[in-house]
Amino acid sequence: MGELFAASLTPFASPGGGVDHDWIPRHLRWLEANGVDGVVPCGTTGEGPSLGFDERKAVIDSVLAHRGKLRVFAGTGCVALPETIAATRYALERGADVALVLPPYYFKNPSDAGLLAFYRAVCDALPPGGQIMLYHIPPISQIAIPTAVIDGLLASHPAAIYGLKDSGGDPEHTAMLIARYPQLKIFTGGAPLLARALADGAAGGIFALANVFPRELRAVLSAHAAGDNTATAQRKATALSDLLKKHGAIPSLKALVSPIADLPATSPRAPLVSLAEADAATLLAQARSV
Repeated sequence: MGELFAASLTPFASPGGGVDHDWIPRHLRWLEANGVDGVVPCGTTGEGPSLGFDERKAVIDSVLAHRGKLRVFAGTGCVALPETIAATRYALERGADVALVLPPYYFKNPSDAGLLAFYRAVCDALPPGGQIMLYHIPPISQIAIPTAVIDGLLASHPAAIYGLKDSGGDPEHTAMLIARYPQLKIFTGGAPLLARALADGAAGGIFALANVFPRELRAVLSAHAAGDNTATAQRKATALSDLLKKHGAIPSLKALVSPIADLPATSPRAPLVSLAEADAATLLAQARSV
């Protein structure tokens, strides 16, 4: 059966406050109890780029300390190469299964040679046995990871590349990656695309939506594994995913996770802001009616 990962939220005490580390283990236990195989802390949904370097390490530490049976793919991509290397080594040396590495996202339109040099430097610095997952999310990073870069990495560091998370939103691109790179674990990052990706041979999915609706996503995976029709389960997962668009995924998920998972209220970090109380109530009612 394909694997279900939650792109886990980072709980902040307030928009300008610190991380609420007591919240993390409670959320992890709820995710584990509701069908999640692993978590990805400090990624996009985890507001990784909004974390200071020491904060990122502390969040990774909290997740690893309370992981239980969950696998951990730690988000370690930073703008600066030295910080990416340091964060990646830190996560892997402390027990993360894989490091999810975003491309350096400040300077746009890097050459294939430049992007390949960045990733090769990260791979050169990995601890023994360490592996990375490439993170293709051009709608956010504005930088794609082209096949020329993947090919180059597999030529120079084949053992270091675990797989790729495709959050580009194009199911044909995901299918191409699955067919072209059978040696890699290809995960989709789009909940509405899960059934299609599984049919094409994806290893599973890594989703923001899984923070709050893991059972609905697990239903798609279970139907696929049983050879059943996935359409009904996929329609529900897609409808829930669509609800997050109006106010943004992170503020919406943080409004929903407290009442649905019975967790303390938590905040995004500025520049993101929490939903207004009325909007949060409307969103919860809509989610419960799907």
